[in-house]
Amino acid sequence: MTSERRLDVVVIGAGPAGSRTAEQLARRGLHVLLLEKRPIVGYPVRCAEAVGPRQDVERYVVFDDSLISSPINGVVLVSPDGVRIERDMPGIGFTIDRERFDRRLAEMARAAGAELRTSHQAMALLRENGRICGLRAKDLAGGAEYDVRASIVVGADGVESLSPRWAGLKKSCRVDEVLSCAEELIEGIDVPGSRIEFHLGLEVAPGGYAWVFPKGADRANVGVGINPLLAGGRTAVDYLNGFIARRSPAGKRTRLVIGGCTVARGLPELATDGYVAVGEAANQNNPFSGGGIINALEGADMAASAIIDTLGRGSVSGKHLREYTREWRRSVGKANEAFYHAARVFYALSDSEMSRVMGELASAPGIFDEKGIKPVAMIRALIAAHPGFLVQFGRSWLGWRGRR
Repeated sequence: MTSERRLDVVVIGAGPAGSRTAEQLARRGLHVLLLEKRPIVGYPVRCAEAVGPRQDVERYVVFDDSLISSPINGVVLVSPDGVRIERDMPGIGFTIDRERFDRRLAEMARAAGAELRTSHQAMALLRENGRICGLRAKDLAGGAEYDVRASIVVGADGVESLSPRWAGLKKSCRVDEVLSCAEELIEGIDVPGSRIEFHLGLEVAPGGYAWVFPKGADRANVGVGINPLLAGGRTAVDYLNGFIARRSPAGKRTRLVIGGCTVARGLPELATDGYVAVGEAANQNNPFSGGGIINALEGADMAASAIIDTLGRGSVSGKHLREYTREWRRSVGKANEAFYHAARVFYALSDSEMSRVMGELASAPGIFDEKGIKPVAMIRALIAAHPGFLVQFGRSWLGWRGRR
């Protein structure tokens, strides 16, 4: 066991949240170590790869067309009874090459002065006088373990995160708070107008949805996310096979991805003494869609700002770091709370109820804007179509606040 020099910050995970946090901190002159357990940043890809709009992403990444697989110029929602809601929305977003995207962010962190170590995994948090003061890491290639002393640890370890649990900020997710997902990259599939598709219903994807996201040149990511409690013993791969057989039976399947996606409520606190959680480790992805790339980048900037301010005070106190939690709740977290409660009710609807609700959504004005679905407008339309939704939404909200 070895121990290294003390750093300002050590970041666990070189996904979008971790790399962006590391970059912002290193750019301000802090000594930052970025640890990634995989040998190659961004590989293997476990993401449907949709993001946007472009101007939002360009706030965080030095962007060029090499990172783009396909533009997204519209949305298609398909109800259980086959009703289609179609919207042309040029420039709403794009699908990225996630492997290159993650590597670009990690390269930006290194260029700013952060040290990146791949095949290095966090094993535990270190504490002194009850405060987190670093972590124990393992070189997965060589097998050696070592201690890293740091003023602050940033946990950006994704859907499988352990560090926020070690820090006491997070409990294990309930089974219904992590969708079981499976996806294939399909060649020889038609995606008219470069629209993203969402297919709903118990036969397609119980408790979640199936998707088709264009990847350019008659290619698309085709996947499903399901609630295991509603799946009747079938796996996500079983549902994926059924969906592909209906949507693109002649397509060539080239890359299977299996994983999970957190759709849990937001954490009550995102920081404690000497520790900050960010990205999916902090439940910052959208709990209605599961999407989280831009949310992770926004959370990273908020976390970095709070860390810089706190260290500038000569402190590592969770009291000072708590401004990060407050800023998150005032912005993205506020929308995520609404999406969380809407999702709990919406995805529990029967097929007949969901078809009726989606029929209302098809005719309701103001549901979509240039960035996608507007949460408040969607909730209003859902209540109009399904009045009982208001009571269910209220019960979910009150029950959630009572557990905080």
